[in-house]
Amino acid sequence: MLGLYGMPLPQLHFTGFETAIGEIAPRLVAAGHEVTIYCRGSYYPQHLRVSEFKGVKLKYVPSPGGKSLSGLIATLLASLHALTIGRYDLFFFVNVGMGHHAALCRIMGATVVMNVDGLDWKRAKWGPFGRLYFRTAARSAIRFCNRLITDAEAMRKFYLDEFKKETTMIAYGAYVESSENPDRIRKYGVEPDDYYLIASRLIPENHADLIVLAFLESGTRKKLVIAGGANYDSRFHRRLRELATGNVIFTGHIHDQSVIKELHCNCFAYVHGHSVGGTNPSLLKAMGYGNCILALDTVFNREVLEDTGLFFPKDEHALALLMRRVEGEPALVADLRKRAPARVLKEYSWDKVGNQYDQLFRQVAGNK
Repeated sequence: MLGLYGMPLPQLHFTGFETAIGEIAPRLVAAGHEVTIYCRGSYYPQHLRVSEFKGVKLKYVPSPGGKSLSGLIATLLASLHALTIGRYDLFFFVNVGMGHHAALCRIMGATVVMNVDGLDWKRAKWGPFGRLYFRTAARSAIRFCNRLITDAEAMRKFYLDEFKKETTMIAYGAYVESSENPDRIRKYGVEPDDYYLIASRLIPENHADLIVLAFLESGTRKKLVIAGGANYDSRFHRRLRELATGNVIFTGHIHDQSVIKELHCNCFAYVHGHSVGGTNPSLLKAMGYGNCILALDTVFNREVLEDTGLFFPKDEHALALLMRRVEGEPALVADLRKRAPARVLKEYSWDKVGNQYDQLFRQVAGNK
């Protein structure tokens, strides 16, 4: 497995697809696979560099180049090392930005599968050169990979319409959990059922600014908790703070996932403004925690939620009206809180996801 930060450890938490790998890789081991994950060395202090975790073998490669280039450099070094060893039946890449790396491995004789993990060339955090790179990497992946994986039916259709490429759809997963220690949220100045929640990176395509404007317009007496950091766009982060009032609470990035769980399980409603990508992990997490979910109306969010959430257009006035509506309809809120976890159990369990990867890898490696 290549293109990742690495394997999550008890003392080292990653967001994004690394969370999925932390669930999928051990299940593959249990199913009889030998799994090796290449990890970016700069993210692992020496005392955390274990050779194996949950049966998954871990290798560490240098990752110079800073935030923008370290992934590309580390994945190139990992690919060269894996090709040199020459004993792997299958190379699994994550993120379409590693398309050129995957092409190199296929040209050198490897069997290659990639999870494209979204539409990175559409993300506002990248400049023109970055978006061009991701677009060319996508075309390399399409041309050279033995199999591509998308994480939503709408994403599968996008690749078919845009690139005339059929892909295999395997969604993300989540757990269903409930609150265990609601007192942990009180350090942020909130009480259960007394606040709306945003839990995401503060980047433009997640529309926290629109949500803040809607919250202020709604006239609600509740608070708005924004749990997330600004990794790339500090100007956007500053604008958010300029918009905010005393009822808007910025927690910054929260490393402790048990605190994130309590914030989810005790919020009045979770507001999901993500506009780019397929099956969104943050949305699934909110569903598993039994949130009443207000989501931006995109084809991806509708596919995941179906009838377990409410949708708003990219308009703060419409979202403000929706906030007023849910505060006046407690029966609707209670119903949505029950529906979402049931959908996770049916469609998005990690056991189901792990089994789908097991079957796909066996099929592709068998074709070799």
